[in-house]
Amino acid sequence: MENTTNQPQWDAKRLIQEYFKMARMIKSNQGEPFDDIVWSNQIRIKRIASALRAFIGMKEVEGNPVDLITSIFDSWDFNRLFENSPIQEADYAKMMALLKELMNDDCQYKSLMYMDDSCGEDSSQFKWSEYRDRHLMLYVLLEYRIVAERLISHFGGLLEGTIAVYLCVLAVKGSCIEPLKSGNEKIDDIIVLLLGDKFKKSFSEVELKANYGYPQETDDELFEWDVDNM
Repeated sequence: MENTTNQPQWDAKRLIQEYFKMARMIKSNQGEPFDDIVWSNQIRIKRIASALRAFIGMKEVEGNPVDLITSIFDSWDFNRLFENSPIQEADYAKMMALLKELMNDDCQYKSLMYMDDSCGEDSSQFKWSEYRDRHLMLYVLLEYRIVAERLISHFGGLLEGTIAVYLCVLAVKGSCIEPLKSGNEKIDDIIVLLLGDKFKKSFSEVELKANYGYPQETDDELFEWDVDNM
C-alpha cells in the first residue's frame, strides 16, 4: 500500500477555501453545460467535488460536479450537508468562543446573551437550535466568505502597471487585505465546526484519485494552460 503521509491533504478547511475561490463561477454556471467552463477551472471544480464526495461518503461520480457542489453548499436548509453530521457540544463551545473573540466587544456580546432569558451572561447556556441556528449561521458565513474572497482576489491578476499603480495596490493589500485574511481564517474555523462530525477527517490526493474521481492533472499543468490560454 502506498504511503500517503507526505501526500497533499484535503481537510475541511482546504475544502471550503478552495470552494470560495470558485464559488462565483460555480453559482453562475448552475444549469449550464459543464463543458462551457474553461478547462483549467473544470479541473479545479472536479477537485472540490471529489473531496466533497469523500467527506460525505459518496463514491459514485455524479454527471455534473457543479450540481453536486451546489446541492451541498448553495442551499437554504443544508439538509444534504447536515445529514448524519451532528455538532458535538465541545465543538459548539469552540464556535461560541470564536464568535465572541471575533466580535471584540464584550458589552455587545453580553447584551445579545441577555436576550435569551435562560443564560444571562453565561453563553454556554444559550439555547442552541441545530435545526434553526446552524443553517442560518452557515448561510450567513458562506455568503460573507464568497464576497470576501472576491475582494481579496481583486487585482490578483495584475501583470503590469506604473509604480504609482503598484503603490496603490500594495497600500490596499497592507491596510485592508492582510487584516481581512487573518479574520477570514477564524471565520473559516467556525464554518468547519458548523459542518459537523463528517468533516473532521482528511484525505490524501492519492486516496481521492483512487476512490473519488480526483483529476490526475497537476497544479503545474493548470498554471501552464492558464498562461497559454487566458
